[in-house]
Amino acid sequence: METRMKRLREKMTEYSLDYLLVTDKVNRRYLTGFTGSNGLLLIGKNSNHLIVDGRYTEQAQQQTSNTTILTTSSSKNQWVYASEFINGGNVGFEVETIPYQVFKDLKSLTKEMDIRLVETNHLIEKLRLIKSEQELFCLRKAAQLADQAFSYITTIIKPGMSELDVANEIDYYSKRIGSEGPAFETIVASGKRTALPHAHASKKIIQKNELIMIDFGCIFGGYYSDITRTFALGEVNEVIKKAYDQVLFAQKQAIEAITIGGKLKDIDKAARDCLKKELLDRYFSHGLGHGIGLSCHEYPGVDRTSEERIIEGMTFTVEPGVYLAGDFGIRIEDDVYINSEGKAECLTQTKKEWMVIG
Repeated sequence: METRMKRLREKMTEYSLDYLLVTDKVNRRYLTGFTGSNGLLLIGKNSNHLIVDGRYTEQAQQQTSNTTILTTSSSKNQWVYASEFINGGNVGFEVETIPYQVFKDLKSLTKEMDIRLVETNHLIEKLRLIKSEQELFCLRKAAQLADQAFSYITTIIKPGMSELDVANEIDYYSKRIGSEGPAFETIVASGKRTALPHAHASKKIIQKNELIMIDFGCIFGGYYSDITRTFALGEVNEVIKKAYDQVLFAQKQAIEAITIGGKLKDIDKAARDCLKKELLDRYFSHGLGHGIGLSCHEYPGVDRTSEERIIEGMTFTVEPGVYLAGDFGIRIEDDVYINSEGKAECLTQTKKEWMVIG
């Protein structure tokens, strides 16, 4: 945590910030280790103050170091504490995630104190881009758990189960083998419902000879995995299999196009260009991927507008998909890590060649 704070203070100096107010839950955890859902972290040039209510005092004391823990009361709220430690100057705040009411309260301080509010954009998130060895260990473990859970579900899925049955089995088994919980609401779609990119698992009964799409993730040490596989439960139309092969080729080409110094939008284009040759690009309705780490969907986005450059230590998903409304959809997703050789290493290892079960 000390290294992270040191890097952040260097950035604060670069942006002429005297203080930084951290309101994002994940950023608070990244900087201090505190996992509580509520709290205000005030970072100065030489001190850190974490202001919490009485529910979190003991937890914060146990989880943090080199951070002063302050507990609010009916007579002393977080802004009274903040006003005692802010001694004028530039106060940065997280423009992307600050709750509106918190922003209003913060702005009211400017009327009482000689401070200037400064918007920060992804200041901490950009520090989170580069994963440490410990972070990578947790990401690998989360990916391994997802691989193991997917392998398990392919041994029990069968016609007659509902999509919700399958999702519940994945969630329960994942926890049994060590996941801290589902990374997000587990997606299970079958038949024509695979054309819905983020279909909620429903009570629909899975039929023989249907396409199945499963998208889920696991959590280990607070770090996330995210994997999608699409496969057949029995025999399906050859058109589907052909489209699958084209999506798989697009994913592989995108991964091969990853180079240190390149822009994320270039790998989105690589996948899109592959699908365009097969007239499928118009059915690719989302970005190629997203950052992954302490959040399942974190900065940066991997899409056609992303100017962020690829650097060693980054982790993000690569997940091209095509969705033909009322017919079928296909998505293939892996988590990748940019290693010291500048190569994209897939953390999720489940096979992705066309698969038929039963």
